[in-house]
Amino acid sequence: MSRKKSIDEWALDYWLLQRYAKLCFRIYYGKITVINRQNIPHRQSVILAPNHQNALMDAMVLVCNMESQIVFLARADIFKGKFLIRILTFLNIMPVYRIRDGIENVKRNDEVFGKTVQVLRNKLNPLGLFPEGNHGDKRRLRNLVKGLFRIALMAQENAGEGPEIKIIPIGFDYGHYQHFRSSLFVNIGKPIEVSEYYGLYKENQAQAINLLKERYAGEVRKLMIDIHTEEYYATYMALRIIFNEEMRKWKDINDSSLNGRFQADKAMIEMLDQELATNPDTLSKLRQLVSGYEDGVKKAGLRDWVLHKERYSYGGLLIRALGMLILFPLFITGLISNYLPYWFVGSRIKGIKDPQFQSSFKYVIGMIAFPVWYLIIAGILCFVPVPLWIKLMYFLLLLPTGIFAFNYFIRLKKLRSQFSYTTGVDRKIPDILKIKHLRGEILDTMHDLVRRQTAVNVYSR
Repeated sequence: MSRKKSIDEWALDYWLLQRYAKLCFRIYYGKITVINRQNIPHRQSVILAPNHQNALMDAMVLVCNMESQIVFLARADIFKGKFLIRILTFLNIMPVYRIRDGIENVKRNDEVFGKTVQVLRNKLNPLGLFPEGNHGDKRRLRNLVKGLFRIALMAQENAGEGPEIKIIPIGFDYGHYQHFRSSLFVNIGKPIEVSEYYGLYKENQAQAINLLKERYAGEVRKLMIDIHTEEYYATYMALRIIFNEEMRKWKDINDSSLNGRFQADKAMIEMLDQELATNPDTLSKLRQLVSGYEDGVKKAGLRDWVLHKERYSYGGLLIRALGMLILFPLFITGLISNYLPYWFVGSRIKGIKDPQFQSSFKYVIGMIAFPVWYLIIAGILCFVPVPLWIKLMYFLLLLPTGIFAFNYFIRLKKLRSQFSYTTGVDRKIPDILKIKHLRGEILDTMHDLVRRQTAVNVYSR
């Protein structure tokens, strides 16, 4: 690890590690969509400020989707031991102290804040801060801490009331927090000019910090899934799955991209919030229907997407099954070649109490375990008496066949679900007919709600 004069100075070893981390990141997530990159100005004093729900993975989203070598702040209790401190410093991470770290240590934040202010003034790389302070497992904006806004206004002092420090609100939306090959949507907002609050800051620091904090909260909420209600949180989350396709039709969103799905979810949540405020009985009814539906779907071993059709053609299912049979040898090859590191990664996370750390650990351990395993295989291949081109081809196909095997397994489960659902419909199995009926009731109730709220919104204009 090279020594740097300042933590935000560009470093070749960091750049090389970042390239590798990006490659692994794109393998870990099945689909990544980043929109509005143009909102991040280059070589300016920038604070990247995302919502914080998925522990260390949130920081990796920034590292692996930006070209800059971002400087972060992290809680001080992870800075233990000289070796770990060197690693964290190499990764451009500085400690920030909390009251639980001791009053005498909290005073050291002044020095840390001074360094972060210098990072912003250097304009070499952006600062990455999470205004919520810690992560949570709910898709909502939690209480904000004042550190980011204090740092921003301190750094603004150099330019006075002229444009200088910019806070970039960013919304993250994960398809699933823990699952391998899930989706990730990154929504970058427009810059907030800190200079707009500096005049007030000179007169009343606390008021300026609070107003800037409120401004950020208002902007970042537009960029993320923000479900306020605790009582109906599970209902809202279920409806994001059940009603998203129908909501896209209502909003004339003609694509199923992550952005399109996000826009439909935001519109639906807004309508549900309005309904909760004016007609809470509808939400109570939806909660009961959704709860019964989810229990029934789980009992039947199905997922909501299976019920989007009345039934599936046996001919189409048999053709797909034949294709799966033809590709079965490739699945077995990928499974055998990659099972050991995949099992190892999965076994390491069983003792992690906080589920939000699981994806972070799987990602980091996978970055190490799979290359080590592939090197072991390369060593073994050296002693296998087959032509060199066969060895080389097998080695190069280790990773692709591993991903193929994972996707094959998922498709196999989906095919089995479609067969099970279709036979259940044809045989009129009561449990299947019940969840179909419940889903129809949910859709009818939601359609009535959307019609009513649309009419109210049009009238109010």
